[in-house]
Amino acid sequence: MIDYTLPIFRPPSEAKSFILQASIGCSYNKCTYCAMYRRENQKFRIRPIEEIKTIIDEAVKRYEFKRVFISDGNALVIPQDRLVRVLEYLNQKCPNLERVTMYANVGDVLRKGVENLKILRELGLHMVYIGFESGDDVVLKRIKKGASYREAVEASRILKEAGIKNSVMVLLGIGGKDRSLEHALKTGHLLTDADPDYVGVLSLQIRPGAPIYQEWIEGKFELPDKFQMIKELEIIVENTHLTNGFFFSNHISNYLPLKARFPEDKEKVLEEIRKILKYRDESRLRPEFYRDVVNQY
Repeated sequence: MIDYTLPIFRPPSEAKSFILQASIGCSYNKCTYCAMYRRENQKFRIRPIEEIKTIIDEAVKRYEFKRVFISDGNALVIPQDRLVRVLEYLNQKCPNLERVTMYANVGDVLRKGVENLKILRELGLHMVYIGFESGDDVVLKRIKKGASYREAVEASRILKEAGIKNSVMVLLGIGGKDRSLEHALKTGHLLTDADPDYVGVLSLQIRPGAPIYQEWIEGKFELPDKFQMIKELEIIVENTHLTNGFFFSNHISNYLPLKARFPEDKEKVLEEIRKILKYRDESRLRPEFYRDVVNQY
């Protein structure tokens, strides 16, 4: 039996991937909005290489899989030599392996650099998921993200040069009511400058265990309402210019689910958003109770 430390989190698009828990928890774990990896059993550690190999051996016996998602929170922090050995072993044991993906953060991409990332790409690292959350440096400091607008753009450039796809996440509502418009505008600008392959828009869910929950309880943080969040979405879409990318807001946390390809679908998406804002039409929106479901992301 594979020894997972629970709970496990993964992007919705990795539902059919084998999850290889090569590290446990998050090496950073300071983001104020995040309630993940807060349990005692999730204190950050990297599994020894022999333990990781044993997990791979067990998985190969039990499952047929062509895709692997390496967890936990920012698996790219794993030292280069160990990641190389993990990917080499995956390729050895899984001859039909199509792709490997993982969560990463901006700092780890910057530390790895182009040449190390090229090596990982050659061994099968196809894409990383990075939480940008916002393009507003004021908001980024508030939420203790640990990376700036400029650093996020540089990390994106490095990934492009290394040939690794970049799937970024941004959060509606994370600027609160007071920074809502600045957050949305600058997030659109960041997405344009970073020009990722995929954009995933989520809406902030305030969960017990996240530091921002206490700020909310004390009245220090005000969450925008549903139509304010949709206004943020409109501003982000208006100001996002992708060369050739996918733009999704279909996570369960969002009131308005969208799936689009930019630039060709951009105007159609804007038209839909503006119609909802104009008529305050809730028939197209997900019910509030959907956001109360604890989901993986």
